Amino acid sequence: MSNASAHPIEFCRQLAAKPGSANHYATLYMPAAEQPAAWAVLALRHELNEVGTRIAEPSVAQARLDWWQAELHAAAQGQAQHPIAQALSQYVLQHPGHDALLDELLSGAQVRLHPARIENASDFALMSYRQDTAAWLILTDISGQAGRTERDFAHALGSALTWTRVLHFVGRDAAQGEIWIPQQTLQHHALSSTDLMQPRTTERARAMFAELGQHIRQHIQHARSLLPAVKQPEQIMALVSLAHAEAVLDAMQGENWNLLERRPELTPLRMVWIAWRTARKARRGKISST
Repeated sequence: MSNASAHPIEFCRQLAAKPGSANHYATLYMPAAEQPAAWAVLALRHELNEVGTRIAEPSVAQARLDWWQAELHAAAQGQAQHPIAQALSQYVLQHPGHDALLDELLSGAQVRLHPARIENASDFALMSYRQDTAAWLILTDISGQAGRTERDFAHALGSALTWTRVLHFVGRDAAQGEIWIPQQTLQHHALSSTDLMQPRTTERARAMFAELGQHIRQHIQHARSLLPAVKQPEQIMALVSLAHAEAVLDAMQGENWNLLERRPELTPLRMVWIAWRTARKARRGKISST
């Protein structure tokens, strides 16, 4: 820990944005001055996700989340011990409001630890806010000076990326007994949670996935439409993440939405090409919402 603590930003980068990962390419072309804060937030998200997926004993997982809550409080006082918390203290928590958003990430981890049924769109929106949008409200406003435009963009971005992740990992999550698609949506397609726990994608499930894929594309277009061209150079990480999500949707569609047995992934070469092309367009304000 002593070596990691001496280099907290490098620790965060290696944990959450290691070469070949989507986060690596999403942060590759953003302004260098903003990368440390991005890596710190992404590293915290990684650690909190690991609590829910890697620790089998609920009491141990809960103790770990309680420890993180105390460590984030210490970070706000400049007394952090963990390298992630040290990086957050230096690059994120000095801006008003960011501490409350990190608390929302902790709440999202609590939800993953004690999952409740997602009944409707309102339940999904709350889950999305805690697990994605809260982080993006920081990542799109690292300097703490955002206006209404950036905040609206962050909310739309978080929703689009939550839906993309839920659809992309639906097979893995269902196999673990976790259903993040709202029950209202399942019922609309005459499906139940049990139907998603089967090893094969039925025609009804495939039709629902295809419809959700189309809705996600509309979410992505809406998010882009909220960002004026003059603001695009400031949001390269977010725009690259949306482009990656769009490519993942293309890959899922290419598999005919057979998502209960397959989870297509983007190759590093594909991700770096998308990131480079998107960053190039964003710097010139040339990214279209369509």
